[in-house]
Amino acid sequence: MSQQTGQTAVLFFLTNIIFYFKTKRLIPTFDTMHRPTAERLATLAFQQFRQLPKTGKPNTNEWTILSAILLFDAKQICTKVVAIGCGTKCIGKSKLCSHGLILNDSHAEILARRAFLRYIYYNLKQALKSSSVNDTSIFQWDPQNAVFRLRQNLSFHFVSTQTPCGDACIQQQDQECLEGPTAPKNCKLETDNTKKDTPGLDNVGNVLEHSPTDAAVYTGAKLIGLDEKQDPMQQKIGAVRTKPGRGDRTLSMSCSDKMARWNLLGVQGSLLDALLAAPIYLETLNFCGNSNNAESIRRAIYERFNDSIFTSTKYEVQKPTINFSDNMLFDYAESTDRLNPSPTGLSWCSIPEELKPYEISVNGKRLGVTKKKLDTPHASLKISKYHLMHEFVEVLRLESKLLEKYNIDESELHNLQYKQCKQIAKEYQAAWSAAKQNYFQQWTQKPEHLLGFTLQMKQD
Repeated sequence: MSQQTGQTAVLFFLTNIIFYFKTKRLIPTFDTMHRPTAERLATLAFQQFRQLPKTGKPNTNEWTILSAILLFDAKQICTKVVAIGCGTKCIGKSKLCSHGLILNDSHAEILARRAFLRYIYYNLKQALKSSSVNDTSIFQWDPQNAVFRLRQNLSFHFVSTQTPCGDACIQQQDQECLEGPTAPKNCKLETDNTKKDTPGLDNVGNVLEHSPTDAAVYTGAKLIGLDEKQDPMQQKIGAVRTKPGRGDRTLSMSCSDKMARWNLLGVQGSLLDALLAAPIYLETLNFCGNSNNAESIRRAIYERFNDSIFTSTKYEVQKPTINFSDNMLFDYAESTDRLNPSPTGLSWCSIPEELKPYEISVNGKRLGVTKKKLDTPHASLKISKYHLMHEFVEVLRLESKLLEKYNIDESELHNLQYKQCKQIAKEYQAAWSAAKQNYFQQWTQKPEHLLGFTLQMKQD
């Protein structure tokens, strides 16, 4: 047994003892489908977070939200945390970067997903290096079809300490509240997982509560496509929303909408889609909180699109199992002692330490960068568009069959624009166009100048 495995086992044992004294039961490990339970997933995510460096974590009076993606190997009966994200912030459209260096969205769910992409790229490179004797990657390279295939018996599971902002936070008032983006109705709002109204929270983008006795609870996200006389903060079920910004409106969609997109097209996105044989879906969605909003989450993730038309041989709407863990308390959850949202974003993925898997961000940039390097790739997180595009190009460079497949000259890789790389995945782009027409009619469009960058920018 490795030292890290031994430490994890000890931590789980100690956590189980604490859990038992609180609930008079042990942490269940697997559900009836032999998948890890919400309690097990949350426990592992919290354990991994505690092992990360203290730098960047919330101070004594600060809170944050944690999201994580875990890998379950059904053959080995093993569960492993592969990506973590913590954060509550989002930048306004005036601060968007035309070089792909700044993170637009630093909500926990988004940071975890971007860290997961970094984990995927690492495994693709390992697959190209692997031999049949020493297979260390979760993927296998298929040279005949020039694609990477996820190994059998592997599945991915999502856990979060809070319901995603946007539609998942709204609870319909009665059965006459119609679902679907074409006819959203005013509805009662979810009150079980709410956050108190404190200074600075209006740009967090998660559920806010004006006061403990106030009936009005908000998603924190703004409706799109309204005329100037309508209130963008009005609560309608089934509608797409952008995250709010203090005075400077954002172009980032709510976490509910982004997760609904992942549930349709896969969590991998367009760049990785060009490299993979099949999209990667999250098999279960697990939340630490009251299960009363399960219906709202199901609606937000897939049920609001039941009447929409979408046909594809590669992608289809998933119906992930949604689980709740009522008794798992995150160390940095909001409480009477933690009233201020942490200004930092944190991301980590399961890659070697020499690759610096742990990153801390402020305002979408790496914490601690010098003023001289502020507008260079050195100031950019490894999970930014710029660096994830670099990972994509590196995989192309490592495998000539991929260059042949997409008719790309290796000498021209450094001239590829980000938007050109995204268009390589033709099936994905066609499916996304259809999805926008049938599912996400009001999805925001990023300005073209934000998508035309290359990797030629100087490093210092």
